[in-house]
Amino acid sequence: MKKTSLFVSAALFLFTSMANAHGPVRAKLTATVTIDAPAAKVWDVIKSYDDLSWLPAVRSVTGEGTNNKGAIRTLHLTNGGTITEELKAYDAAKFAYKYKITEMSSSGTIKHAGQDEHIPVLPVGNYAAEISVTDKGGKAEVEWVATYYRAYVNNNPPAELNEEAADKAVTNVLKSGLESIAKKVGAGAVSVEIDIKR
Repeated sequence: MKKTSLFVSAALFLFTSMANAHGPVRAKLTATVTIDAPAAKVWDVIKSYDDLSWLPAVRSVTGEGTNNKGAIRTLHLTNGGTITEELKAYDAAKFAYKYKITEMSSSGTIKHAGQDEHIPVLPVGNYAAEISVTDKGGKAEVEWVATYYRAYVNNNPPAELNEEAADKAVTNVLKSGLESIAKKVGAGAVSVEIDIKR
């Protein structure tokens, strides 16, 4: 009996320790906005994979000029950084496409736990996203879903590379992008809903 309770106590301690010192956990951030404009008009703003003139953080894009699966685009950011992305799926009929970040430049380096850690321009890892436009009674609902991990893969991340930093950065990109789309079609101010799940 003593051995059993000792084993259970040890197992609980181990589980608690692991839960408190976990590595990165996948996040799913969904940004949604309803725009007072036809879905086709809104889709027209975002349908070209290598045209991100609607995204405030992007200064320019170099790409292959194609909406075919596997197309690569490189985002040249207003802060001087770059992000390279691959198109994973494109569905013109459904007004949707999916993409994944394959490479990012660094915005700087910090010292953490005795190591130099590079800070990616977007402080995330394994980032993939889908953006889609749906008709909702003559208005357009735009949904932008991003899945990602924090940038720091080990336990005890620095503030620059933790979950909060990742969530804040992704929220800023998606929220400003959706607000900009609404302005592009002349819809004015909109309210963007953000939902984060882990």
